[in-house]
Amino acid sequence: MVQLTIKHMSLKKLLLLSVAIILLTPIFSQDKKLGSISGEVKDARSKSPLIEAVITISSDAFKGKRFTLTDSTGAYHVFDLPSGNYTISSEMEGYEKFVKDKLELQNGMALEMSFEMIKEEKATRRPK
Repeated sequence: MVQLTIKHMSLKKLLLLSVAIILLTPIFSQDKKLGSISGEVKDARSKSPLIEAVITISSDAFKGKRFTLTDSTGAYHVFDLPSGNYTISSEMEGYEKFVKDKLELQNGMALEMSFEMIKEEKATRRPK
């Protein structure tokens, strides 16, 4: 009977330890939460959404660039970004390029960056 009690106590401790490890693992694995940048792109004059504008994101936190397109509502989302300083640009045919730099993204931060793009001025020909 004493042996059964010792085995029972060991199993209880093992079970308790297993539950503690399972519960504490998410706390330690979330040290580096990644951030995101999202927003909407609209025409400066009409305020209508710009569909399929090319969004480019660059940073000192990673090599290369990340790209996405705005959706049918003019919205874009870029996830899984490490903390750092960012530059975001938007380009679309017929519009002036938009660039915003010196954006600071911290761990776990969701940065909202919406903007309006201005149509390019068409060069007018002068008669000779």
